[in-house]
Amino acid sequence: TPNIDRLASEGVKLTQYIAAAPLCTPSRAAFMTGRYPLRSGMASTGRVQVLLFLGGSGGLPPNETTFAKRLQQQGYTTGLVGKWHLGVNCESRGDHCHHPNQLGFSYFYGLPFTLFNDCVPGEGSDVLVDLQLTLQHLTLMLGLGLFTMVCVHLCGVLEVSLWLLVLLFFLCIVAAAVWYVPFVLLRTWNCIIMRNQDVIEQPMTVETLPQRLLTEAQKFIR
Repeated sequence: TPNIDRLASEGVKLTQYIAAAPLCTPSRAAFMTGRYPLRSGMASTGRVQVLLFLGGSGGLPPNETTFAKRLQQQGYTTGLVGKWHLGVNCESRGDHCHHPNQLGFSYFYGLPFTLFNDCVPGEGSDVLVDLQLTLQHLTLMLGLGLFTMVCVHLCGVLEVSLWLLVLLFFLCIVAAAVWYVPFVLLRTWNCIIMRNQDVIEQPMTVETLPQRLLTEAQKFIR
C-alpha cells in the first residue's frame, strides 16, 4: 500500500476512532457527517434503532453536509461500494432523496439496506422475531377457527351464519397478508443490490457478494 502510506506520511494519520453508536444506522450517519446522529434524526432509544424496511420514508437528510459532498466540492470523484443503510426514498418510491447519489457520492454499488440473517436463506431472522411469531400464530388460530366453524356447520352440529364465515375468511386473509408480505418476503423487499439508482439484483445472491464488491471497488479506483 505505498500510495496509502504516502498519504499518511504527507498528511495526517488518524490512529483512533470513537463510534457514535453501537449499531449501524446511527453510527454510519455520524461517520458520514461528523455529527452526533441525533442531530440528523438518525438515532433512537426505542426498540427499533435502525432502518428496517427500504420501503420506509426515513433516512439521512439530503441537506446534510457529508464528507463526500466536501470532497466533491474540492474536485474529487467520489464512490461508495458496499453498504449504505441510511435510507433511500422520502415521499414516493423512486424519489431517491436519501440515496448516496444525493449525499455526495458520484457512484454507488452495493446494498442500500444491510446484511441481516434474513438475507441469507436458512439463517433465520433478525427482524422483530417475536412480532413475526405473534402474527403467524394469530393467522394460524384464525385459520383453525374458520376450519372448525365450517366443519361444525357442514356436520349440522351448529348453525353458523354465512356472514360470520365470510368475516372469518377475510380476517384470515388480512392476518396472513400482514405477516407474510413484510416478513416472509423481507428478503425480496430489502436484500437487493443497486448500481446508482437502479436495482440490478433482487434478491441478492450473498455467496458471490464479497468478490463482486471487491471487483467494483477496484474498477472505480482504476
